[in-house]
Amino acid sequence: MDPKDQKSALDEIMEKINAIQQEAQVVESSRRILEEREKTGGQEKAGDAEGNSVIDQNLFEQVKKERKNAEILKEKSVIQRLIDGDEDDNEGEEPIFPSSSEPEEEKADIEDFESEEERDEIYRDLKNIVGKMAVKTFVLFLLSIASLYLFIAGFYPVLFAHQTDSIWFKGAFLAIDLLCTAVSFGIFAQGLARLLHARADTDTLLALLAAALIVVRIGGMVRPELFPSTLNLEPMLAIGLLFNVSAKKKIANNIKRNFKLISMNGDKMSVVVPPSCETNNALILETGEGGDVMYAHRTGLIAKYIEHSYSDFDWDYPIQRFLFVLAAAVAVLTVVISQLSGWENAFLFPAAALAISVPFFSRHYYAASIAQNGRKIRKNGGVLTSARSAKELEDADLMIISEEEFLGDNAVLLQGVKAMGEMQIDDLITNIAALFDNVGTPLKALFMKMIDRESVTLPRVDDVYYHEGMGYSCLIHSKMFLVGNRKLMEQFHISFPQSMMELNLKDSRFPVYVAYQKQPVGVFIVSFERNAQTELAVRLTEKEQVSIGIVTADFLFDRALLDKLYPTSYPGLFHLISVKTGAECRPFLKRRDKSPDLIASISGLRGLIACLYGASKLLDALKINGIIRVLYSVLSLALIFFIALTGYSANAALQILAFQTIWLLPICAICTFCK
Repeated sequence: MDPKDQKSALDEIMEKINAIQQEAQVVESSRRILEEREKTGGQEKAGDAEGNSVIDQNLFEQVKKERKNAEILKEKSVIQRLIDGDEDDNEGEEPIFPSSSEPEEEKADIEDFESEEERDEIYRDLKNIVGKMAVKTFVLFLLSIASLYLFIAGFYPVLFAHQTDSIWFKGAFLAIDLLCTAVSFGIFAQGLARLLHARADTDTLLALLAAALIVVRIGGMVRPELFPSTLNLEPMLAIGLLFNVSAKKKIANNIKRNFKLISMNGDKMSVVVPPSCETNNALILETGEGGDVMYAHRTGLIAKYIEHSYSDFDWDYPIQRFLFVLAAAVAVLTVVISQLSGWENAFLFPAAALAISVPFFSRHYYAASIAQNGRKIRKNGGVLTSARSAKELEDADLMIISEEEFLGDNAVLLQGVKAMGEMQIDDLITNIAALFDNVGTPLKALFMKMIDRESVTLPRVDDVYYHEGMGYSCLIHSKMFLVGNRKLMEQFHISFPQSMMELNLKDSRFPVYVAYQKQPVGVFIVSFERNAQTELAVRLTEKEQVSIGIVTADFLFDRALLDKLYPTSYPGLFHLISVKTGAECRPFLKRRDKSPDLIASISGLRGLIACLYGASKLLDALKINGIIRVLYSVLSLALIFFIALTGYSANAALQILAFQTIWLLPICAICTFCK
């Protein structure tokens, strides 16, 4: 893509963010320098005899040098790196967590957008990028139609007034070659730049194909006897360019649609896949699930979203290495053919070999898989930003989530209440809400809805303690307050009426006993409702067999309740995390204002599982495509080498087109149906 066409206001936004980051780095480095000076040079005088401050020239030069270095190392914007074809130096890196259970605090200056105006501006820029790519796609479509018309005219001369042997016919093909080069000059420049770095991609192959065709066309016009069987390969160049730009448009359009979803107001759920740490090791030992551990938590904005998404334009690094070897093999075989069959066949070999490879190695099939899966995932409320994020999720076998997020909103309903003793029902509800406000369980939402936070002040709660599997004890107004099940009351020797203690409830209904000053004050009957979104997530998880670890500190939430709400045929699907390990997990599950994560959901657990399932399908499609492409490239190169040695015929271009079509059918099917 032409650099001028891709330049947009998004570059300015990213440059502003980078500038803020560099300024922060300069301030931080200056602060460190000053602290070091205070430690080592505390004896030095702070001013002269008249009270004027003395300027430390060395310190001044050091700070200035720090600023200059920061400006030199100023990072390019995401779009500019895409235009320049730079490599992503952070490829393969993962977010780093300390060995303790407390994750590092996110930097405050990394953000996608900080206001609705900036969000709208970014969205407009993404629309402009898609629009410019659409225009270029239309131009290349017209060139493809023209080249196909001339290709057919080579077999039916009547379509070109029986002048297919004239210089005008050859000149028409040369004009198409030059127009393709002019329209795609930026693409070709990127491709050749990668070749110099011992890497190649579709842009490289397209640039080499265009150069080979132009040389052959000009040579055939100057010395017709040199190329008695000139191949009409221009359709492969035009269609290859069309597929390449169309692929970039698909990826950019997928980014635009994802951004529209992810930038909606309100919280999202996101997943982070940290490297192994002490908490992860404990989880793996406790659950028996290997691989990386994912943590699902609430977040506001998704930091670095655009940068991660645009990494898809880099396509796949192993394929780039393979295509460099392919380009080198074409050059070597050209020399071999020149010695075995003459230079007339050797000159045609690069054009024929690249023509048979370019459309097949187009990014179009890669982008089609991204677009197909992205559409399906968005329909389920999730966002998978890129294939890079899918790769990071590949080895994850266990996702840790809090019980509140697993059950979803409004999962607990109040079926009945009975107050007893001297405590009024309003005070009773207020005290329970105060306790749950400190601990956070699925019961919290139920009791918080019963009070008006604007008019009711929650009492102070001290010494909260969770009695595993039984309930909570705390101090309210310096007096013991208990909320739990029957076992908790029996442990503290609190006697409720026999009829209350022998309640036999079904259909996920449970009594919650409350005591104050060791006296019974109330019984609440609550029920748990099955969440439709979670139900869909569980079915997807069964297919993917990614286990879910639920961090719970609720005395009612146990394996029996889980089996009642969400029965599954996969016994290792759910794991209830112990209290000790769960306490270490809690910091990972806290809500974050922003996150570096690569997948997110606006529909809770369902969207996250849809991302995992979509990531698996996407990687399957890309792996199968990669195997077929490598096999195809070996066979196609051998085929063209054989044709070059035996001599080209007038039907060689038609044979190449038929060979491509047969092999492209399974690739198209894989991209369409692996979703």
